[in-house]
Amino acid sequence: MKRDLQRFQNQVFDILVIGGGVSGASIAWDAVLRGFSVALIERKDFGHATSAATSKLIHGGLRYLAQGDIPVVRESLRERRYLEINMPHQVFPLPFMIPFYDFTPTPRWMLGLGLTFYDMLAWDRNYIDDPDKHLDRKRWLTKEKALQIEPGLNPHGLKGAYHYYDALNRHPNRSNLEYVLSAAARGAIVANYVACADFILEETAHGKRAVGVIARDMVGGRDFPIRAKVTVNASGPWGDIVLSKLHQNPVRKLTRSKGIHLLFPRFHKNTTIGLETRSKEHMFLIPWRNYTLLGTTDTEYKGDPDDLSVTQDDAQKFVETYNEYFPQKKTLGDVVNVYAGLRPLVAESSVTSTYKASRKHEIIYHAKEENIDGLVSVFGGKWTTSRALAEETVDLVEKKFGFPRRRSVSHKTPVVGGAVGPRLATFVADAHARWDHVYAPQLIDHLIEIYGALYERVLDYVIKDKSLLRPIENEYQFIYAEIYYAVEQEMALTLTDFLKRRCGLGNMGFISDSALASVAAAMGDLLRWDNTRRKEEVALFKKSRSIIV
Repeated sequence: MKRDLQRFQNQVFDILVIGGGVSGASIAWDAVLRGFSVALIERKDFGHATSAATSKLIHGGLRYLAQGDIPVVRESLRERRYLEINMPHQVFPLPFMIPFYDFTPTPRWMLGLGLTFYDMLAWDRNYIDDPDKHLDRKRWLTKEKALQIEPGLNPHGLKGAYHYYDALNRHPNRSNLEYVLSAAARGAIVANYVACADFILEETAHGKRAVGVIARDMVGGRDFPIRAKVTVNASGPWGDIVLSKLHQNPVRKLTRSKGIHLLFPRFHKNTTIGLETRSKEHMFLIPWRNYTLLGTTDTEYKGDPDDLSVTQDDAQKFVETYNEYFPQKKTLGDVVNVYAGLRPLVAESSVTSTYKASRKHEIIYHAKEENIDGLVSVFGGKWTTSRALAEETVDLVEKKFGFPRRRSVSHKTPVVGGAVGPRLATFVADAHARWDHVYAPQLIDHLIEIYGALYERVLDYVIKDKSLLRPIENEYQFIYAEIYYAVEQEMALTLTDFLKRRCGLGNMGFISDSALASVAAAMGDLLRWDNTRRKEEVALFKKSRSIIV
């Protein structure tokens, strides 16, 4: 996957997608599988915002069931299964525990009934060839059994717990990128750091028609046209801001919900704890690698999406809420990483809380809404259902713009890293048989965890240059070959691109200054950064992980 901007100017595309988060990337993947010529541009890096700043969960959404969004829950549970099949190296069964206390607002019988209905809606959850991906039904645990499984629960007032399964998206940054890589492998032309500066509009007998965009290279600074028969605005929390380039009053306004996450060294076991607070909100302790991920808040955000950060006040209040319900007390000093994301919610005048707002998506056909043909926008939705949103979007494009009708196959087509065969464990065992006599087994496990079926592409760099086998940071398995692979084959243009959205090392705990300087030096050699730029890259990465006062 090479960043070649000239290729955008060599043809008129069937579909141009604005936005390289999971919605836009999924649309590009679904469309290219149907035979469309596709262009995808992203103003910053692929998945740089909401799509990577998740709780790392693929789930149906029990609270959406409580809100009556049964179609959303069913769709989510179906898509959970598709993700387990098509991203088997990233999406795994994850046990959940909902402790029931004497203060829990929802009655126990209602929780039990809801989970029974949840299981019923997931009737096809085990229609998967790989038995390691199968999910058990819910069950009730006594207080003693719950504390045995999770000793970190507060025993005071604990009545027991419900135990059930959803799924973990181990590296959402990679999962998002997999859609982009997969679309590019099938012929899509893609580029990061290319913004929509303006729409190209033509007058027609019935109004106006969007025939593409004036794109702006955020690296080189020049503008150039990208022409397409249909333009799809899939820019997430920036969706209405992109539409404001058409006029000052876009057809839809988004409500933005801010969610923060705090990362700690692991202090609980291997089950996700979903606690319902006295105020009927939910807090999750999620096991991820050697860490406990505390998530997530849900508050309306009215600022500029580009200014989003985790403030000290945000983090302190969240820690205090955690301390109210759990016996192992924490302080901000225990936090090893933080991040924030914005959920783009379709505005509903009847809903006063972003927490209660629906996660339904909305697809806008602008010829109908405001007499601008050739333009479609997608708003709302959630990570789990992004593929379904993509299928529905491309269906609408075929219907409204006269393209041949072709069935979507994205639900049964593995992404490039997911092409591991019917069972991931067999693929991993075969990889060890092939490489364990040459490399440490831990390295092979690491590379498959991050890159899936593409892991040998990273090893190719080591085969050519043994020095690239050296570790980036001794505490982790990441190696220098990953830097070269990310820059040369995955369009990593900044230090943060590599550390957060390619290898994922930057999403973990402490990284030494010496390691940061060394990675910046290696990337600098490949991308021709001077010493000032290398220092700036390190500073920007550190800022992206900090709690802002």
